[in-house]
Amino acid sequence: METIFTLYAFAAASVAAVIHYEDNLLYAEHQRISDFTSVNEMLWVRQQNIGLDHAPSTTCQAMLKLRYTGRNTFQYIVYSARPPARHTVDAFVTTLTTGITALRAGDRLYHNTISYKTTEQGEICQFKLMYADKTNGCFIFVTPRRIRRRGCRLVQTSRTVSMPIPQECNRVYTENCLGEAKQIYYPACWNRIPKIVQWGS
Repeated sequence: METIFTLYAFAAASVAAVIHYEDNLLYAEHQRISDFTSVNEMLWVRQQNIGLDHAPSTTCQAMLKLRYTGRNTFQYIVYSARPPARHTVDAFVTTLTTGITALRAGDRLYHNTISYKTTEQGEICQFKLMYADKTNGCFIFVTPRRIRRRGCRLVQTSRTVSMPIPQECNRVYTENCLGEAKQIYYPACWNRIPKIVQWGS
């Protein structure tokens, strides 16, 4: 009987171990997408894993909420540079939709994903919120990565992006976003934001 209990405990621990941070119900309070969509200032991608499937790798990526358009949709201005003109930042308007994913150990009560275009000619991509700290303006999103791996993007508000990454946000990123990271934000990015915006979908 003791052997069976030990095996059961080991199996249960193994199952729990494969639940990713962003899917763990213990952290659901830090995974409310409304904490992100309620931000009205510029949001900058500070750093991200290399080789993301659904995100450009160029510098100076940012987004700014224009308005809430009803139900679970918003309009955002997205800023990003298109290769090969990596130093020219384009701006376009896209629809951002929030959604909810099921948990392995329970049901979510709040939306925890966003879907939108990261480039004007690209596809609509989904990002799952791993961690949100609205007070300190720091957010971590997860997206598919090449070779069946997960990749992360760390996003900060214009108020905090030039400061050190908040301690807890940095800890969550470091422990859960393995692999090489690329710096996306630089102070000079502010000077590259265009005044002309393309209206897309």
